[in-house]
Amino acid sequence: MSLDHSPQCSACKISNSLMWRRGTNGEVLCNSCHLKRVNSSIRTQRQSSKESKKLIARIKAGTRKGWNGKSGERSRGRRTLQKIKRKPYKSPEGFATVIAADRIYFKGILYQAGDVVSIEDIEGDLYYAQLRGFLQDQYAQKTAVITWLIPMVPKPSHFDPALFLPGPEEDTPRPMECMEFVCRAPTELFKARREHPPFVVPRQPDLNDLATAAEQLLQNEQSSTTSI
Repeated sequence: MSLDHSPQCSACKISNSLMWRRGTNGEVLCNSCHLKRVNSSIRTQRQSSKESKKLIARIKAGTRKGWNGKSGERSRGRRTLQKIKRKPYKSPEGFATVIAADRIYFKGILYQAGDVVSIEDIEGDLYYAQLRGFLQDQYAQKTAVITWLIPMVPKPSHFDPALFLPGPEEDTPRPMECMEFVCRAPTELFKARREHPPFVVPRQPDLNDLATAAEQLLQNEQSSTTSI
């Protein structure tokens, strides 16, 4: 099962971005290209608004004069408005933002950051991971960002926190349809174990070593007394 999946921007073809967005046609965009499209749409909207204001101003000016330019005769304001053709313009496209959260409902279960889930590959093998966060796009598609959990024993039959260590953290969200809830867990459970490993239990003291150390201390005290 491959754990590395780096997307590629359909516009600039880069594969490294702080956040990935999805365009209106379903294409994958990096954060920079997404912002460029949003700014371009805003500029188009402002330009269209300026042209509309100029057109309204010309219509008002012609209504106040009350003259028809073609026949040279005075006409009513409503007829003047009907004869003036407006220049059509395209309304700006709306862009929905991605919602990030630390908990989300999916198929009747409240998933929270720190929960442990299982993921099955195409060969039927189970892998375990810990949830770090959730994303929901404009189409209500729910995905999650995970941290893989590496087992310390080959193919464990069940999940036991003592048998797993924290593995690589994925930046690309995965769809929640491929995840099955396993159990609740604190978000810092495996991180604390990695940063603060358990203490090693010392071995039992050897009595022969203790006797040798006592004799050495006694000899040192006798030699210091003799020197005085």
